[in-house]
Amino acid sequence: MEEYVPCFSCGAKSLNFKGECHKYMLASPGCYEMFKEVLAREYSDFGYAKANHYTVDSYAVQHPGEISNKKAINSVGIHLVSLYFLFEKNYDLEKSAEIKMKFAEFNTTNEVVHPLERPEEFEGLTIFDIWDNEDPEKHFELCKRWALNAWNSWRKQHKTVEKWATIFLNEKMPKKRNH
Repeated sequence: MEEYVPCFSCGAKSLNFKGECHKYMLASPGCYEMFKEVLAREYSDFGYAKANHYTVDSYAVQHPGEISNKKAINSVGIHLVSLYFLFEKNYDLEKSAEIKMKFAEFNTTNEVVHPLERPEEFEGLTIFDIWDNEDPEKHFELCKRWALNAWNSWRKQHKTVEKWATIFLNEKMPKKRNH
């Protein structure tokens, strides 16, 4: 049996074994296992922890679920909005994480997120590149590059994501008026 197989969703070189998968982010079992191992590393080692926001957003948008699954649709939309604020609006990780949570809450009642056509392929880095790295000094920059690659893979949908973010900002965080 081969040690690695490509993930059917993101194309990553992934571990070849049978196992559990996420409930709505579609991935091969080996790819999902690598994601869980990276998360465990980030949760247990401070040297890796600060990249977690990039890791979760990147993996989520590279593993969109079925367009009939509302959780999958919302997951992709919410994580794309987070990446929009990181790379288009230059928000820092802390502010982007806060906005992501507020946007998720906003979307629950306003339902601005809708299914998007997924990219034909994902460019650049994948979970394999992150999982295969054991240098905490390189981890953050690798995850940042991965997140930018993941965001850029969705370039055909950037205008839609920007529209969602604008609706949210205009309704949830109105500009202060001068009196």
